[in-house]
Amino acid sequence: MSHKTKPKRRLGRGLDTLIHGKTDKPAPAVSEEDLARIRPDGHPTQLAIADITTNPHQPRSTFDPTELAELASSIRQDGVLQPLIVTDAKLDGVDAKYILIAGERRLRASTQAGLSTVPCVVRQATERQVFEWAIIENVQRSDLNPIEKADSYRNYMDRYELTQKDAAERLGQARATVANYVRLNQLEDETKEIIASRQISFGHAKVLASLLESPERQVNLARRSVAEGLSVRKLEQLAVAEKPADKPLAEKPVATDKPAYVRDIEEQLTQAIGTKVNIKPGRKKHTGKIVVEYYSLDDFDRIANSLGLKDEF
Repeated sequence: MSHKTKPKRRLGRGLDTLIHGKTDKPAPAVSEEDLARIRPDGHPTQLAIADITTNPHQPRSTFDPTELAELASSIRQDGVLQPLIVTDAKLDGVDAKYILIAGERRLRASTQAGLSTVPCVVRQATERQVFEWAIIENVQRSDLNPIEKADSYRNYMDRYELTQKDAAERLGQARATVANYVRLNQLEDETKEIIASRQISFGHAKVLASLLESPERQVNLARRSVAEGLSVRKLEQLAVAEKPADKPLAEKPVATDKPAYVRDIEEQLTQAIGTKVNIKPGRKKHTGKIVVEYYSLDDFDRIANSLGLKDEF
């Protein structure tokens, strides 16, 4: 009788990994000892808010004041229902007993609510893990705008001299996702401001990133997207139609290129399932295939279970 080897776990797929250990593969630099340290160790501890400082690597720069006020009101009535995650790691330039890893909205709202202590789970961490967990908490679970995500990925890669592939593997992201966000760093400042203010979506941003060599048209189409409420598909049509006619034919997108909205759906499915998903349009309108890749029997079982299939053999 054969025994399946349990899949190794990876740092990523959200900060739930710090409490529930829900990941499937390990990040290259995270040892088994590291993973043991970040698993549950019992009940949360009440820590003084004055002893906790925010993460210096926090990619989020803005917090909605209305949402904070609503959360503060809820905390006054019911308390903090989900513990914060902190570490006692020592970082350069940080003079505090604990550094926050996850839960800055709860920390801010608790302060507004007048609390002096909050429930916390204390984790051991290296400075690199503090950086990575800050990205995971915000990029995978919170509502960062695309430019904040782009800056976060870029800073992480620069700090540790990582390739897009390395960064994607450590953070549990698809490589294409990291690549698409990193490209946004090259957009014009006005285009970035429009994206950061959420006047257009990440799908729009990816289309505009295809116009890096035409900054004026890029900004003009960003403005039109806002003024006319253009869909991603319409924006892509305009981006292709307005390319200079004197460019060589080889530089024009071929008919088999997937629209940006299809690639966006592929990436969302890839992140949701945790493996590569490829959408292949059929010959007839509104037909096609959704191809889900797997790389081992354990991977197949994981995907099948996530889709609701019961392993009863």
